[in-house]
Amino acid sequence: VRVRKLQVEFARLGAQRAATTLRELQLSTSTSSSQRIDAAIFEASEAANKLRLATELCRIEEERFVAKTKRMEAEIEKCNAEMATLKEAIDDVSRGGGPRVAGMHPDHESGLETVAKEERKFFYCSDCKLGGHGQRFCSYLLRRPNWRVYPSEKWFEDKNGQVSFCPLGKRGVDFTDETYFSRIAMHIKGRIWLEDKRKLYEFVPDLMPLTFVIRDQQWIGAPPPPEAPGAEPMPWFVKETDRNWGTSVVCCAKPEECMGLAKPNATYVVQKHIPKPLLYYNGEKCHIKFYNLLVGCADGVTWKLYTYKDGYLSISPKPWTPHDLSKDTQVTIIRTKRINDWPHWPEVYPKCKRGVQEVVRRAAEQGKLEGRNKIQFEIISADYIVTEDKEVYLLEFNTGPVLKDPDDSPDVHDAGMVEGALHIIEPWEGGNEDLWDFVFECKGVPPKQAGRIPEDDF
Repeated sequence: VRVRKLQVEFARLGAQRAATTLRELQLSTSTSSSQRIDAAIFEASEAANKLRLATELCRIEEERFVAKTKRMEAEIEKCNAEMATLKEAIDDVSRGGGPRVAGMHPDHESGLETVAKEERKFFYCSDCKLGGHGQRFCSYLLRRPNWRVYPSEKWFEDKNGQVSFCPLGKRGVDFTDETYFSRIAMHIKGRIWLEDKRKLYEFVPDLMPLTFVIRDQQWIGAPPPPEAPGAEPMPWFVKETDRNWGTSVVCCAKPEECMGLAKPNATYVVQKHIPKPLLYYNGEKCHIKFYNLLVGCADGVTWKLYTYKDGYLSISPKPWTPHDLSKDTQVTIIRTKRINDWPHWPEVYPKCKRGVQEVVRRAAEQGKLEGRNKIQFEIISADYIVTEDKEVYLLEFNTGPVLKDPDDSPDVHDAGMVEGALHIIEPWEGGNEDLWDFVFECKGVPPKQAGRIPEDDF
């Protein structure tokens, strides 16, 4: 702004000089030539234009300065308010206004008498930077009028330099991605039985394609038999058991070629393509992204399953043929479109729902899903492929599925799904369940240690 004001001042002085010169020439018309007068008029006109321009630029800059100052003052006021709220949160939790978190060590609880949940004015969440959806869930909870941020701090650093965080003062909070300090756990204990493709096949082989296993370049159990002469060609998939998103999937034409795709010290599942897949409108391969909310209740034995009535189709960019082994043809990864207008969805949805229900029932009864003495939940997607006969095959679960927010994807996002799930877990008067469909409730195996959370929850 000061520079613009100087420019205005210089332009004003220039205009004054030009005007003075012109007046002097006009007063001495007898001795002044018309050419000199014309030049002076031109110079005065140019100086006046420069002054107008400098004045306008100065005005614009002053308006910007005022607007920027107001924004800065608003930001400062906002920061001061946030700092005050943060201090109030710290003081409140320090005085016992936070939750009693089941399983926390007495050294961390500090012997505080906590207020009953129904008597508490505020609830607290803390981002401990573990990744996944923890930060997202915090942001949605903070939209509720009675939820507040509680700060985090460095907890410890392991030998590899990996830093772990915890709520400030190692206090328990209502929600954080560091399960040990959280009243609500955002990770299902026993989730490995769902996300590991080999483990999943061990207890629900009837719901999945026929599966073989390679570990460290050796077949575990019987290898797939050679194709019969004249058999219709179908691709074979070799997938690393603990990786998702299609990043570890490779294809080959015959079962004898699968071993050549395996790397040392890695475990793979090997599956033949489902015959007669139901293709999309232009002959492209597609699979269903089917979303589930799995809830483990605080009694440690009760499990509840919800499925989302909407979902996504992942559609390959090229028409499908069993002869083209390229990823663009055979591997569907990206969520392409909403599924609710797919004409087969009303018939297929109940079958997908029954399949996940059976997975959860067996996993709970067999003790693969482990209870806690606190509520635990997870939004999990299941990948299904459908045949022309409308039979469904479960391919895998993703315990960290893609979720999009309105800020990043205004047209197609999952805000309703997330808000509905959090309302089911932690109900409030301004929420609803959105399109979540309650499926069933079952009982699992009681936790081995009912008194406190074991160390593998740290």
